[in-house]
Amino acid sequence: MGQRTWNALAALAVLMGPLASSADDLKHLYLCRSPLLAFDFWETLQQLHQKGITITPTIASEVCAGMKAGADPQCIRVEAAKFDVVATGYGGAMAMTDGTTKTWFHNPESAGWVHPQYYVQSLKAK
Repeated sequence: MGQRTWNALAALAVLMGPLASSADDLKHLYLCRSPLLAFDFWETLQQLHQKGITITPTIASEVCAGMKAGADPQCIRVEAAKFDVVATGYGGAMAMTDGTTKTWFHNPESAGWVHPQYYVQSLKAK
């Protein structure tokens, strides 16, 4: 893994903040409709970081909100006490579920897809 990737991961630690909140013990992930969209979300965050932009929770939220097909969102923020991997796809992307959220993703048991490096970073940010 190159230095740029590690720098992007470090920047995402800021983005993620602590995943567990002491007040409500909820975590969050930005989940996308497909593995390719999960890669687009991750790549967009990395490109912004490489341009010198500090990745903040607001920036991540704006990137997520901007990922639309017409009026339909392609990525969403999901809060849960726990996330589980239920499948893998293109490039190692992982289909995640919180066990309760049923959304518009292809697998009815899955809340959505994440890039594997984004998921690893989310675990490190605990």
